[in-house]
Order: sequence, then structure tokens, then C-alpha cells
Amino acid sequence: MRWEALFTDLEAQLAAAGQADLEAEIADRQRGEVAGLDLAARLRAQRGRSLSVYLGLAGGPLNGVLGQLGADWFLLESAAGSHVVALDAVSMIEGMNRYSVQAAPTVQLRLVSALRGLARDRYPVGLQLRSGQQPLHGSIDRVGRDFLEFAAVEPGAARRRENISSYRVIPLGQVAAVSTIR
Repeated sequence: MRWEALFTDLEAQLAAAGQADLEAEIADRQRGEVAGLDLAARLRAQRGRSLSVYLGLAGGPLNGVLGQLGADWFLLESAAGSHVVALDAVSMIEGMNRYSVQAAPTVQLRLVSALRGLARDRYPVGLQLRSGQQPLHGSIDRVGRDFLEFAAVEPGAARRRENISSYRVIPLGQVAAVSTIR
């Protein structure tokens, strides 16, 4: 019997078993880490990437470079305009890599705060609702705790009293995305 061959074989088996255990432990830890991630953590690692975002019934895709992230929204910026997207309205995102960032950002503005900023400036916007109807054009006049008031105008028309076709009250939970045009 060759002892050297036997010991070499046993060492190789032990090393292989140890490597298999290590790989199993790594895979188990990775599954555990991924299970603790949310979509916001995945998005934080994507800042500066070009993404295509689909909004279920509200349509899509919205294309742009991922910018600012809030507590429940994110900003996509493109040459044509910007889109403030409600995080829970997203049905699919294309273009993300496999990285994630666990740490929460220091500033966590909520969607309602971003909408109040648009209302303050009466900025012309396109409003996409989760229901999938055609986007509304106009401006956000006021934002309450759980609703917004919207002055609808024809696309391209300025927000003037004579151009307003209707005033609408929309629950914030129905807002999928708000787009500005450059």
C-alpha cells in the first residue's frame, strides 16, 4: 500500500468537503442578505445608471438616469424631462446591475414633499395615474395629507385660468409618476 497516495487522497477529500461546506455557507449567507433587501436598497446602488421603468397599468417605460431617491419615490432624469416615480407603482425595472446598498440615505423626503415643491412653483407636469388612463397635463395646485388638487390643461397650454379644462382631486395613492418637460 502506498501511504502517500492514501494520505494525499484523504487530504484532497477533506479539502473538497471543506470547500463545499464553505461554498454552502457563503450561498446561505447571500440568500439571507438578499432576503433582507428592499427595492430602495437595490435602487440606491443604481444612482447614475440608465434605467427603463414600467408602471403596470400606467404604462411605460419611463427612461432616464436614476438621480435622487426619497423614502417612497425616485427621480429619473432624461434629456426630454424628469420623472418623479412612486416606488410602489413600479412593476418592473430594466438596466439595473446586481449591486445593492443597505445603508439608508440621510435625507428621506417623502413623495408628498416632492409634490408640494412642484405645487409651490405651479410647474407644468404630466401626471400618470395607476389606473392606466391617459396622462393628465397641467399643474398641481395643492397637496393635502393624502390627496392632491390638479388643474388640467391641454398638452402644451400654459396654466392660465382660461386654459384650465377641469380641476381634479386625486388620492396620492393613485399617483404613479409625475413628469416635467424641459
